[in-house]
Amino acid sequence: MKLKKVVFQPLLVLGVSLGLSLAFSPGAFALKTLYQLPFSLAVEAAMEAVNSCQGNGYNVTATVVNQEGLVQAVIRGDGATPHTIENSLYKAYTVITLGPITKEDSTEAIAKKMTPAPLPVGSVPLAPNPITGLSYSTGGLAIKVGDQLVAAIGVSGSPNGNLDQACALQGIEKIKPRLIL
Repeated sequence: MKLKKVVFQPLLVLGVSLGLSLAFSPGAFALKTLYQLPFSLAVEAAMEAVNSCQGNGYNVTATVVNQEGLVQAVIRGDGATPHTIENSLYKAYTVITLGPITKEDSTEAIAKKMTPAPLPVGSVPLAPNPITGLSYSTGGLAIKVGDQLVAAIGVSGSPNGNLDQACALQGIEKIKPRLIL
């Protein structure tokens, strides 16, 4: 199964200057090519992640989101607790939304990069204002083709995030040979 090619035309902003002449750059007409992960590969990656964890005795949920942060697949393994559904989504959503900003491919690396340096003696830190839908728990990974982020997977439910991340990686490895342009 190949990735789907989607071409977007950026909005052109035309400026009117003296004499009503139009000004725009030649690059304004360039099309950007993006690739979408087919739902069948999203489901397969999520299923492999859940099966991998269940094989080790962990009841988890795996969620795959597309580049826009929209859910493509959710697999809740037998015995996975209800909170794992939301948490796996939050892990995937964190990678897809903050990964490009932080230049990181995992919730673990994003959390490390965003952890502030210790405050000087006598400073009182203010509590951060949480953003709904983000999780800095280990267990979310980018799904990439080359350098292009095409999706993200989040796994939740094992005793610790490193185990969640290992299962997410198994899901990605399962579909990796078919992530071709």
